[in-house]
Amino acid sequence: MKQFIANLSIRTEGEGFTNITNILNQWIKDNQIKQGIIILTSKHTSCSLIINENADPRVLEDLSAYMKAIVPETSFKSISGGQKAQKYLHSEEGVDDMPAHIRTTLTCTSLSLSIKDSCLDLGTWQAIYLWEHRYTKKDRFIGLHAIADKASIK
Repeated sequence: MKQFIANLSIRTEGEGFTNITNILNQWIKDNQIKQGIIILTSKHTSCSLIINENADPRVLEDLSAYMKAIVPETSFKSISGGQKAQKYLHSEEGVDDMPAHIRTTLTCTSLSLSIKDSCLDLGTWQAIYLWEHRYTKKDRFIGLHAIADKASIK
């Protein structure tokens, strides 16, 4: 077993989903990894890493709409009802700042996955997405740490 550590740079186009499955699988192949475990870690507090469907884009549209419904942009009300809206205290970086932090907290910033036959071991309809919660384009960094066996060179 060997350890492989790297940072992956991803440019997002603003709020939304970036499928990083192929980029990850290429990194695995480039490092000649046959099987093992990989840990992905977002180095940011306003984007997420998720596993979800890769066949019907409406799934991602519904996820985004639902998240916006439960984490409003400028203020929130108690889920127990009856209270007036409370504005977010943290907004130094814009109206999307605090909602992005909450959305990240409600999702994932780290994923652990198996590598099998030099490829991520995902289900047929699954993909890995970087979910950008900010409105503007961002350069995002994902830490990769694989503990794995290298493929034998023939």
